[in-house]
Amino acid sequence: MTDEIYSTANSINTDLDELQETIDVSREAPEDYGLSLAQISERQSFVDTGRKALEEMRRALAQPVSNAKAKVKTGGGAAGEQRKQSEHHTVEFNHHQVQQQVLMEQQDEHLDAMMDTVRNLHGIAGTMNTELDDQAILLDDMDNLVDRTQSKLTAARNTVNKFLRDQNSSSLRVILILFVVILVLIVLIIFT
Repeated sequence: MTDEIYSTANSINTDLDELQETIDVSREAPEDYGLSLAQISERQSFVDTGRKALEEMRRALAQPVSNAKAKVKTGGGAAGEQRKQSEHHTVEFNHHQVQQQVLMEQQDEHLDAMMDTVRNLHGIAGTMNTELDDQAILLDDMDNLVDRTQSKLTAARNTVNKFLRDQNSSSLRVILILFVVILVLIVLIIFT
């Protein structure tokens, strides 16, 4: 029976060490875990109380068995009082442990929800990146078309300027008259 109690005490001590590590981590950045300083202090108090209760239980177990039996037979004494305190601390420890478990489950749910949101944002960012790449390709194509059109316009302007410089005014009149005649013929063909 004593070995079982020592084993349980060691297990509780391990749990308290893990809780202390968790508290130390959360104390560095409580806002990351959705905790206030008061909640962290409450958890630290719980761990401290658990350690005191565990230490009292170990001291009670360390007393000689005959001394403890004598005190139990006489109706209590220090061992009876320690047993009551130990039971009270055990109940309190179990209550706090349940509270810690519920809080950790809530934090897990919040973290899962945050992870889902991050995954959604990652998907949206990937889609936006693809759209931006597609639009960059379209803009490059448009830039190439504008450059080619600009080159054609420049060539046409140079041709017209050359033609105007090289030709005298009479040939220009002939060309304009021919242009008007062709235009009239086209209009007549279309409307008849």
